[in-house]
Amino acid sequence: MKKLLLAGASSLALLAAPALAQSNDSLVTQSGTNGGAIVSQTGTNGTSTITQGGNSNDASLTQTGTGNGSEIVQDNGTGSSDDNNTANVTQAGNANTSLVSQTNDFSTATVDQSGTGNDSDVSQSGDLDIADVEQSGVDNESDVVQSGNLNSAAVLQTGSRNESTVTQSSGLNQALVDQGGDDNESKLVQTGVGANVANVDQSGDDNLSDIIQGGAGNGVGSNAAAGVVQLSTGNDAIIRQAGGLHDAFVQQEEGNDNFASIDQGANASTDHTASIRQAGFENSATITQRGFNEDADVRQTGDENTATVDQGGGLGRDHNTLLIQSGNDNTADIAQRGENQTANVTQGGDGNSADVDQGRDRAGGLAGLFDTGFGEDQTATINQSGNDNTASTIQRGENQSATIEQVGGRNTGSVGYAFGAQIIQGGDTGRDNEATIRQVSDENSARINQQGISLSATVVQDGNGNNVSLVDQTGNGGAVALNANVLQEGSDNSSTISQGGTGQLANVNQLGEGNESFITQTGSGHVANVTQNSDFNDSFINQSGTGHLANVTQGAAGAPN
Repeated sequence: MKKLLLAGASSLALLAAPALAQSNDSLVTQSGTNGGAIVSQTGTNGTSTITQGGNSNDASLTQTGTGNGSEIVQDNGTGSSDDNNTANVTQAGNANTSLVSQTNDFSTATVDQSGTGNDSDVSQSGDLDIADVEQSGVDNESDVVQSGNLNSAAVLQTGSRNESTVTQSSGLNQALVDQGGDDNESKLVQTGVGANVANVDQSGDDNLSDIIQGGAGNGVGSNAAAGVVQLSTGNDAIIRQAGGLHDAFVQQEEGNDNFASIDQGANASTDHTASIRQAGFENSATITQRGFNEDADVRQTGDENTATVDQGGGLGRDHNTLLIQSGNDNTADIAQRGENQTANVTQGGDGNSADVDQGRDRAGGLAGLFDTGFGEDQTATINQSGNDNTASTIQRGENQSATIEQVGGRNTGSVGYAFGAQIIQGGDTGRDNEATIRQVSDENSARINQQGISLSATVVQDGNGNNVSLVDQTGNGGAVALNANVLQEGSDNSSTISQGGTGQLANVNQLGEGNESFITQTGSGHVANVTQNSDFNDSFINQSGTGHLANVTQGAAGAPN
């Protein structure tokens, strides 16, 4: 058994005269059984090394002031696994640096540095790891690598050139990093099949956080909370998780150079959730999830917004998205694939654009097969509220619904359209579709194209816009029996409806100025009504084969001619 205690500069310094200057230095090497070692240095050029080797290791070192250094390695030379490790290092001031490496068994390490050149490196290599590092100001840096078993790590840095890397590879991982201002960075990798959690809070300045977790319990938020919250300036946050019960959250807060990306699971993975909130300036956000049962929520609140969400793979289903941007140079792009999607996009003014694309055609049209191309039960809503709008949604497969509302602005399309609102649904196997476009007004254009069965469509454009509208439906009719309604209410109106197949109906109602309207129906139950009330009217209806009826009313008492 060996136990050694050194206090002051070293054991030789205890014999020296009291006036002797303190230029500390210390070395302790013990090998074999019950270990222990305490060194306390107190003032000036510090530096100390403890190496123990085997069995009940234990070590503690306190330095206080100026040249600090320190190294505790508790061996693996290898007398065996290297046993019941613990190490505590406290340094307190100036050119701090510390290294602890414990190389197997019951590890624990606590390092506390406090001021100026901080640095710390803890590497434990397996078994019941825990590590706790706290640095507190100026050139901080910390590195914890634990390599397997019951990991946990907490790093708190508080101010100046922060940086932290935790790699745990793998075990019952958890890791919390809190940086507290200045040039933050944190990268955290946990990998394997581990019960991952991670929690990072950066508190402002040149933030970045990059988290890779890989397999099993994933998280990123909790024990208790965070999930990367950056609270602001140069923000960035990138998370990928790849398999397990994913979950992730990024919040960047009150502006600056935001970007955030979340990428979770493989093509057959399940139970993803992801959320990004940004609150202003150069926003961008990307979520990609793959597989089943995804949810994604992106909210940006102003400035140069862009957001892209892409959810299942070929087998994917049960996706949901809510994306809200609230002003400035918006763009949004959502694509979901498979069945049972929902998507909402709300943009709230300025440079809007939005594009939602959901589902794929089912091979052979056979319900219930998980083949690589199918789609059903989609819903999509785009709501833009003014300025340079343009919007699109394409749905493929069965049972779609899509609504676009723009409420004025340049609603950008025309001549060949290419948006200014567009809905295309169904594909060759499509059925039970529905679609609404409402623009209320300015330089409108709109297109609805529905291939498939039991279709329906509504377009409303409203007065003093440069209206144009085209609805093109194909299929056999059915419960809703093809159907199309257009109301334009004034200015340079135009409308074309072309239907094709069984039980049609089409209504167009234009109410003044440059009107035109063409309806072509072909085959079976036709009805078509056009009312123009008045200005430059024109109307052509062409029906062909079975139930015909057509009403055209142009002009009315008191309407302009």
